[in-house]
Amino acid sequence: MEKKVSAAQIEQLYDFTRRHFVEHYDLQTELADHLANTIEQQWKQNPDISFEKALDAAFKEFGIFGFSDIVERRRAALTKRYNRFIWKQVKTFFRLPKILLAIVATFTVYKLIQFSPLIFIGLLFPVFIISIRRMYLLNKKYKAKNKNTGKRWMLEEILYSFGGLGVALNGPLQMYIHIPEDMMAPWVTLLFSVVFVLFILYDYVILYIVPAKAESLLEDTYPEYRLEKSS
Repeated sequence: MEKKVSAAQIEQLYDFTRRHFVEHYDLQTELADHLANTIEQQWKQNPDISFEKALDAAFKEFGIFGFSDIVERRRAALTKRYNRFIWKQVKTFFRLPKILLAIVATFTVYKLIQFSPLIFIGLLFPVFIISIRRMYLLNKKYKAKNKNTGKRWMLEEILYSFGGLGVALNGPLQMYIHIPEDMMAPWVTLLFSVVFVLFILYDYVILYIVPAKAESLLEDTYPEYRLEKSS
C-alpha cells in the first residue's frame, strides 16, 4: 500500500511554509500541496525514508532562494491580473453614457480653473480628505478580517494596497505646484482638467468599485476561498 501524507503532516507543511516566509494562505496551500506530492513520489521509490528527510529533499528542489522566487512570481502575476481588472473598470467610463458625464466634468473643471487657478486646490483638497478617510476605513476593515480569519490572501492584499493611489494623489498637486500661474495657458488649464477628472475616475474605481467587487474577484481566483466562506 502506498504511503500518503497524513492530515497532521499537511499541517506541518503549512507550518513549514510559514517558517520559510510564505505569509499568504493561498500560496501556502499551493506549496503544501506541491511538497506533499513530491514527498509521496519519494515514498514510491523509497518507502522507508522519513517524512522529515523527504521534506528536506523536496524543499531543496526550490534552490538556494527557497520559496522567495515563487512568491515574487505569484505576486507579479496577481498584480498583473489586478491591473487588468482596474483598466477594465476604468474603460467603462469611456463609453456612453458615462463618457458624457466625464466630458461635462472636464469642461466644468476647466471653466472653474479659468475663473481662478486657486479653485483647483479647492477641488483637490476635499478629494484628498475623502480618499484618505476611505483608505483608512477600508484598511481597518481588511485588518479586522485578517485577524478574525487568521488567513491572508495575496490578491486581497493587493486589492487593499490601493494600486499606488498615494502616488496618484500627489500627481495633480505636483502639477499645480510646478507650473506658475502666469503659465496657465488654455491648453495647460485643459490638461489640468483632464488629469484631474482622470484621477477622480481612478480614485473612484480603486476606492469604491474594487472593494465592492473584491469578494467575487477573490472567489473567481481562488476556489478554496469560496469554500472557506461557506465553511
